[in-house]
Amino acid sequence: MIYLAPDTLQWERLEAGHAAWLAWVLDGGLTDFTDGLRWDGWEAETRSLTGDRGLNFFPPLWSKEAHEDLNATSRAAVPMAELVGLARATAAQIDGADLGPLGTFDDRVSDTR
Repeated sequence: MIYLAPDTLQWERLEAGHAAWLAWVLDGGLTDFTDGLRWDGWEAETRSLTGDRGLNFFPPLWSKEAHEDLNATSRAAVPMAELVGLARATAAQIDGADLGPLGTFDDRVSDTR
């Protein structure tokens, strides 16, 4: 398993297969894993996010400023297509990296409740 780390804009290996990763997630592993990427009030702020929307941070998570004070960042819910496009464009500008195909994201908001 690999994932695109929002704080480095790099693909990172998780050193686990899907079954081991899923068991780890269900056992609460995400709490420690995302420790440095959570801010005061993150639970309430993210509760209404759906799978087609994510948070855009300013300054971005990969910046020195965000690492120094995550609570001071501004955050806005935006379509995932926008976040993915921004991540790809930024990675290409920073180090010429092409993050590769990240899938297709539908810009339409859907309510499956």
